[in-house]
Amino acid sequence: MVRSALFDPTDHDLFSEQRQRFDWSLLQNGNVFRYDTFFELDSACGRLTGLGYLVHRIDAHAWTSVEDMYDAFAEAMSYRRSYGGGLGAFSDVFADVGTYVFGSDPETTGTVLAIAGFDTLMGVDARTARVILDVFAREARLAGLYGHPMLCLVESTATDLGPVGGTDVYRGSVWVVEPDPPDPFRLDDLVEHTLLVFVTDPADYLADLRPLLTDLLTPIGRWQVLEPVLITDPTAVSNGGRNARHRPEPLPQDAGLWQFSIGIRGEGDHNELGDQLVRAHHDAGLHFEGMFSRFYAAGTEEHGHALDKYSELRDGTGI
Repeated sequence: MVRSALFDPTDHDLFSEQRQRFDWSLLQNGNVFRYDTFFELDSACGRLTGLGYLVHRIDAHAWTSVEDMYDAFAEAMSYRRSYGGGLGAFSDVFADVGTYVFGSDPETTGTVLAIAGFDTLMGVDARTARVILDVFAREARLAGLYGHPMLCLVESTATDLGPVGGTDVYRGSVWVVEPDPPDPFRLDDLVEHTLLVFVTDPADYLADLRPLLTDLLTPIGRWQVLEPVLITDPTAVSNGGRNARHRPEPLPQDAGLWQFSIGIRGEGDHNELGDQLVRAHHDAGLHFEGMFSRFYAAGTEEHGHALDKYSELRDGTGI
């Protein structure tokens, strides 16, 4: 197999595409990176796997000694435990990974060592933890001469890991945001979503909005839409106007900024419902300039005031 350059600046169009890749966002800045959370580390590993990298995943959370680290590295990268049984040998270990002796495969794009729970090793032996990263960085830089990209990604909140191999340990690229935690609401609660929309005739928009809400909210429970309210606050109108620039067509000259408020009583997840409303608007070809929500827990004074606004929900008539 003949290996070619992973990023080729001699082909301008191809190089422009290559620089959009996730691995470019890392390798252009170094070989060792940290991630604050396991979700971020796992997402990075998934992207690199998708690009053809061989990813060695190691979990350090249960380590109680440096010996545990030696055992885990030998198992993950398939070399004799006696070969890498001390810090002095790790330069040879990572050099052999770089030259495809073990722990790597020339048929892959490159090699990644991903360590979850790296702060555990920092607690066991901080010096060893930093030396491992430093040795990896130096050997990875040499492997780059062979056209073998190598990355070490660690889950750590420590900001003093570097420099390693002469380069600081930066926080790695994050292309996926961790989902919000569950935020359930129940039958006795009330959730309010408010839309800010530039329209010429709010009645027409409301007519288009109701079928969308019927499909989305009826399985959840009861809901009510209040009469639209014209927004006259200059700051709100100005902010809405800036957001409206992203619309595919310019706003009509006579469009005003209107507020559409929706109350929901049922069972679901507050965060998921917001995402579903956004997707439903997009699928229906409707636009809005802003959306915000409020949660009114049952038994609170605010819940009572909210039911005063959404009287149909208090009476249980719904829509």
